[in-house]
Amino acid sequence: MNDTPLTDRVLDLFARRGGYLTAQDAAGSGIPGTTLTRLLRSGVIERPQRGVYRLADTGGLESVPAELDDLLEIQLRFSYARPCLVSALHLHGLTTTRPAALQFAVPANHRRPVLDYPRLEVFYFGARFYGAGLTVQAVRGRPLTTYTAEKTLTDLLRYSSRYGRELYLEGLKNYLRQPEASVHALVAMGKDQGVWKTLGHDLEVLSHDQDH
Repeated sequence: MNDTPLTDRVLDLFARRGGYLTAQDAAGSGIPGTTLTRLLRSGVIERPQRGVYRLADTGGLESVPAELDDLLEIQLRFSYARPCLVSALHLHGLTTTRPAALQFAVPANHRRPVLDYPRLEVFYFGARFYGAGLTVQAVRGRPLTTYTAEKTLTDLLRYSSRYGRELYLEGLKNYLRQPEASVHALVAMGKDQGVWKTLGHDLEVLSHDQDH
């Protein structure tokens, strides 16, 4: 492959964007689609998802867990999909459990992300649940929009009839051990999301257990 100023500019752009470019990124930066095709054919870049490209060699970039790359790649393709429930709990370091399928929330009545790989489990959140408690985690400088630890715990509580209470309680106990834990923020989120009665009871029980 000939080393051209355009190629150098494209590779620099990949590096500055965490090793990833979307087709929209490229078009907005004036990069012809033919350039991406050439780099793809030469093995310099890969296409993990439709319209999403990544550097084949990310050795010069910050190392991140493979799961983070998977979550980011899915969100780069489907910008409205947000890691939730157990995937979000794992992102916050509140469980060592990884779901069998990556879990994403999408707006109610929105089209479902369809992929051959990786396996997804999709949850349709109404406006009250989809738009609350958002936070952004940086993945090599690229933003990954997910839910706060407080919101994730209330979501797990809402879905406890489906998944049981074990992961929710594990996450809640681990959350309360963290120096940055905010019971006030957790209580406020529980009230906002309509699960305060159960959450308040659980907090009272855990507080009582700690005192004894």
